[in-house]
Amino acid sequence: MNEFLKTINNSPIIIIAGPTASGKSEFAIDLAKEVSGTIINFDSMQVYKELKILSARPNRHYCKIIPHKLYGFLDADFPCSALYWRDMALIKIKESLFKGRTPILVGGTGLYIKSLLDGIDGVPKSLPEYRIKAEKIFKEEGSKKFYDIVKSVDPSIADRISANDKQRLIRNYSIWIQTGKTLYDWQNQANSNKKFFKNFIKVRLYPDRKIIRGVISERFYKMVADGAVDEVQALKGKDLSLPIMKAHGVRELLAFSSGGISFEEAASKTITNIRQYAKRQDTWFNNKYIADYKITNYRTNLNLHIKKILNLYDKLY
Repeated sequence: MNEFLKTINNSPIIIIAGPTASGKSEFAIDLAKEVSGTIINFDSMQVYKELKILSARPNRHYCKIIPHKLYGFLDADFPCSALYWRDMALIKIKESLFKGRTPILVGGTGLYIKSLLDGIDGVPKSLPEYRIKAEKIFKEEGSKKFYDIVKSVDPSIADRISANDKQRLIRNYSIWIQTGKTLYDWQNQANSNKKFFKNFIKVRLYPDRKIIRGVISERFYKMVADGAVDEVQALKGKDLSLPIMKAHGVRELLAFSSGGISFEEAASKTITNIRQYAKRQDTWFNNKYIADYKITNYRTNLNLHIKKILNLYDKLY
């Protein structure tokens, strides 16, 4: 490995995690100015193009000041997973480092950041509906042709699986149609990011819950004033199982706009759900995310907080 790649491997990557409405995006902007940063999203709803307002996606003004990646880049019909996000994040992290910029990952979706820090645990279980599809193709095409089909998506099976091994072939193919990745890829990619990146600076924002409760309420009404009701109309008729349809406020505002419930009820339900979600996020980060630096209120002594993070940053360089 040449010296440049060694430098890339050892470059610090900053993570800013915390519950919704804790001010992560604003703090990331201030920090990015000091470290020539690129902000990379790990919020599961901010990835969708159609959900700019309700997901509190950073506005164009912020994006002009500092590069922002993985925001609004997926269509509503795409079921984004932790695995897919991780693959995209690794690309953006590497691009950022090769450009001499510091990756700053910002968000509150714990499973996403866990997939980056810890890798993907093992191979996903083959779901029944995909196994049934694979078995149907096997019956229709026969064992020899099915073997060729599986080999076309995963050439490595030629050295690992017999053409007569029906069960292993069906499992391999069902995993591929389920995830878009071969079983071989899954087995080889586990923890691959840990081999490449190792210097993470983990920052956590955890404001007082009373403050968060007030901010959540104020922010929701501002979202409505900014056009959230119109925004959700574009999602009307979408499959309710899609991740985007589970965003806080989508179903409630759709129900309001169709006359199913009053605005007051929609607002009350949404605000309550977001507050409960923020509480669950805090619980998750308490148990699964060991921070190097914690901030209760970044607006108080902002320069001091940035200075302390920069000290951690300098130690890794």
